[in-house]
Amino acid sequence: MIDATLVGSISAAIVSFVVGYTLAKLPPGGKPSSQKDESNNQSASHRSAEKVYADIGGEYKMVLVVRNDLKMGKGKIAAQCGHAAVGAFESAVKKTPAAVNKWQHSGQAKIALKVDSEQAMMEIYRTAKHNNLNCCLIRDAGRTQIEPNTKTVLAIGPAPNLAVDSITGHLKLL
Repeated sequence: MIDATLVGSISAAIVSFVVGYTLAKLPPGGKPSSQKDESNNQSASHRSAEKVYADIGGEYKMVLVVRNDLKMGKGKIAAQCGHAAVGAFESAVKKTPAAVNKWQHSGQAKIALKVDSEQAMMEIYRTAKHNNLNCCLIRDAGRTQIEPNTKTVLAIGPAPNLAVDSITGHLKLL
């Protein structure tokens, strides 16, 4: 039996290689010379991430990482996941529109996973950001079950399944 941590590390290494290789092939400025600049305010890193993730084939998904240690009720979890999904979608429309388009045409998969602590969720968040994945971290307003400013759900994607799984593949379904 293969250790899940080892599989996750190998997957992360493969995705990092693919991202690095693709970015290395781009000229300075992060885009092919034949590509027109879509927006003056779009950063080079967003263009680079868009190029990388638009070129990866296969299916796309969004993952919702829920803190299980907070013992939120089902309705609270649903609301927090809704906030995260909408936030991630809005962000991705600006940062990686081609990835959003592929996700929309491959079923708009959303997978709910669980972590047992804020620390575990933040480690996943940092890794996803380091790999240029779109993320949305939700903090609760504190009006009902949870203390104000508590980090409840992390959305990652939409992005290629391979890229998301390299970071969250070791987590269990909610």
